[in-house]
Amino acid sequence: MTISQAHARGLRAKTILLGSAASLIIAGSAAAQTHSYDIPAQDAVTALQAFAKQSGKQVLFSYDAANGHQTPAIVGDQNDEAVLRKLAAAAGLTVASDDGRTVTLRAIPNGQRPGGPNDAGATTAVTEVVVTGSHIRGVPPTAPVQVVTRADIDVSGYSQVGDLVHSLPAVFGGGQNPTVQSTGTAGFGGENVTNATTVDLHGLGADATLTLLNGHRLAADGNVQAPDISGIPLAAVDHVDVVTDGASALYGSDAVAGVVNFVLRKNYDGAELSATAGGATRGGGFEQDYSVLAGKAWNTGHALASIEYFHQDAILASQRDFTSNPPLVNSLLWRAARESVFVDAEQAINNWVSVRVDGLYANHQAQSADQLSIGGTIYSQRVPTWSYQFDPSLIFTLPAGWTASIDGSLSKSHDLSEGAFSGFSYTDTFDNSVQSVDLNASGALFNAPSGAIRAAIGGGYRSESFFLGRSSQPSQNQSASRSIKYFYGELFAPLVAPSATRAGLKRLDLSVSARVESYSDVGSSANPKVGLRYEPFTGLTIRSTWGSSFKAPTFYQLSQPRNTFLYLASILGASGPGYALVDYGGNANLKPERAKSWTIGLDYSPPIRRSFDLSVTYFNVNYRDRIVYPISDAGEALSNPIFDPFIIRNASAAQVNAANAAAQTFFNETGGAYDPSQPISIVEDHYTNATAQTIHGVDLSAKDSIALPHGAVNLFANATWLKIAQQTLPGAPSVTLTGTIFNPPSFRLRTGASWVVAGLTATGVINYIPGETDNAVLPNKPVASWTTLDLNLAYSAQARSGPLSGLEVSLAITNLLDAAPPYARGAAIGTPGVYFDSTNTSPVGRFIALTVRKRL
Repeated sequence: MTISQAHARGLRAKTILLGSAASLIIAGSAAAQTHSYDIPAQDAVTALQAFAKQSGKQVLFSYDAANGHQTPAIVGDQNDEAVLRKLAAAAGLTVASDDGRTVTLRAIPNGQRPGGPNDAGATTAVTEVVVTGSHIRGVPPTAPVQVVTRADIDVSGYSQVGDLVHSLPAVFGGGQNPTVQSTGTAGFGGENVTNATTVDLHGLGADATLTLLNGHRLAADGNVQAPDISGIPLAAVDHVDVVTDGASALYGSDAVAGVVNFVLRKNYDGAELSATAGGATRGGGFEQDYSVLAGKAWNTGHALASIEYFHQDAILASQRDFTSNPPLVNSLLWRAARESVFVDAEQAINNWVSVRVDGLYANHQAQSADQLSIGGTIYSQRVPTWSYQFDPSLIFTLPAGWTASIDGSLSKSHDLSEGAFSGFSYTDTFDNSVQSVDLNASGALFNAPSGAIRAAIGGGYRSESFFLGRSSQPSQNQSASRSIKYFYGELFAPLVAPSATRAGLKRLDLSVSARVESYSDVGSSANPKVGLRYEPFTGLTIRSTWGSSFKAPTFYQLSQPRNTFLYLASILGASGPGYALVDYGGNANLKPERAKSWTIGLDYSPPIRRSFDLSVTYFNVNYRDRIVYPISDAGEALSNPIFDPFIIRNASAAQVNAANAAAQTFFNETGGAYDPSQPISIVEDHYTNATAQTIHGVDLSAKDSIALPHGAVNLFANATWLKIAQQTLPGAPSVTLTGTIFNPPSFRLRTGASWVVAGLTATGVINYIPGETDNAVLPNKPVASWTTLDLNLAYSAQARSGPLSGLEVSLAITNLLDAAPPYARGAAIGTPGVYFDSTNTSPVGRFIALTVRKRL
């Protein structure tokens, strides 16, 4: 899959921004300009990309509306406005707005043409945009933003949104994801009890990555407080924006590692039917996916609906020869089914106001079976879930070029985990919800000698709630809620006026943002961010950011019931007699996790070779006050001095009574009656702000296109170098996590090429992860590297009419050579018999899928 990385603002909801980083250079004046153009006759999408790059303008348009149109050649010195209108007309588009910096194109409704009888004096829907990485529309970027476009999705061969996102090297595949087995190392946080799919940027955790849908927060799933993205229908996705930089100054809590925003399709005029079927050649995992997308656009608005059905068979350990022999009854991939519905509608009330509503509903069912030993008990689990998202908005066009909106959002998830074993059954219920209202406005404050000073301001209110019910242990139920009030502001100022003739200092821009959030349960947090963008000459941009971010404690961490466990002190490492009372569970006094991060990067696209794009970003995160259970080795709790801050030695009767009084349940694990005359130590092993991490690395993206006598070859590469060092407790040694099992790899590469000719696209991709260390066994053992090859063949019929018009067929083969995951003995610590690192590799093997799509 070609992933176009553009460090750009994701100014999208009913439009998409296509182009490289070089295409995002903002024109210095709204006056008409002339540039030297070299745009061959080609498809409209590529032609508009070329115009954006060669004119230095941002061009926002619907990929669906432009796709399938051809444009004429544009060569020589020509007026920007004339070129744009010529290309737009050929693409079936018209200019909705052009402020000299950002051009917005809209589809011409069927039967209408600009200036025609149906167009005169018509009210036009206000262009509503979802902003990723900035609240100010039309400004060049300082933070790194990676964009996965609809074109990338179509050639990727993926049918599920999780597979698409996890193909990005910056995304770690651990945590709560379908093929990840229990690691046995992270408590409940390492379990995927709801068969969810989450996003984890740079391995900081899915709950430290803010996931958005059309710019709105999704309700968390299960107990880990990270959203499940599996219900988002891939057919309805227009593009995905990935901000790989701390962003709490813009978005608030959870955006420590960055932001992933799924922007769904808008303004679609027509219908699309799609069917996918495929399976693993080793057996199991047979997949079916059917979707219908239909939309209608008119001059004052649009409406769209998408329906998807998905079903996948399980993959069992008995179907893979790299598990134990004889195999245990374990589900390496759960059996799953899902139905989802997405709707979107927008209507202009007048030339100043429009109303938009979109909603998503998903219903899931999943089943699994697990066994801990040969002939042992089989644990079966069934998980029915549902979730919804409803987002109404009012969008305003104000005087002096300002825009404003009032955005509401309602989101909820409901999960049941129904388990059974040895005649015993139980049901755990997880409910998560989030509601919010946000008011914001952006525009130009004034014109300085160096250019317009632009700003955004906003604020809002959000409420969140969580419930965990346990049918077998009602005393362990959890219920919590909180409210958040917030205010944010952002300023963009050109420090040096853009100039095409000033060598070494073509332009210099500054962006400053800040956000204050006040939580009803964990206090307040203020987070600033500063960014610089320096362009010494055309084709090269150097950018840098610095800021702070935070993550509020999860409800599970705050409200998990406290329990006390009485042990003989010798069990916990004491050399003498006595007892140890372990205080375990949640902590209502937790404070937010905090981070400071900075990035520096460059984007290079030389004018002499406009097809080449290179983007490199170095990132550094200092993440402190991470929440953990502090006693990492219970057998050394009373003997290792690093645990002393969490030990109360020779505790008094009053201290013991206070600990037991705060506990929901007391468990005596000594095998005898408690003797109060014996010395006792209290081990405070409840959730605590204790761990510090340093994360740094490099994200790289490169692409080029080479013309051939027949078609063209598009080359691409995406890579991430990463190092995470962790100090679990103050005074403890720092340990490198990357490159060890169950943790992100130190390097990840995805590179390939596409050959495009007429309606045929052939794409080959190489995925590479280096060897790692199995540190779950002693002595540590090396784990081999893992390389896989993917192949996708797609054909789009060139007929403009008739039964073949709009027909597309693709054959996708993932892991073409059927490479098995490397052997890792220690990986069986959490799931017996599973001898591979499921967070970095996959048990699926070669997977072949056929997709047929028909556009009407």
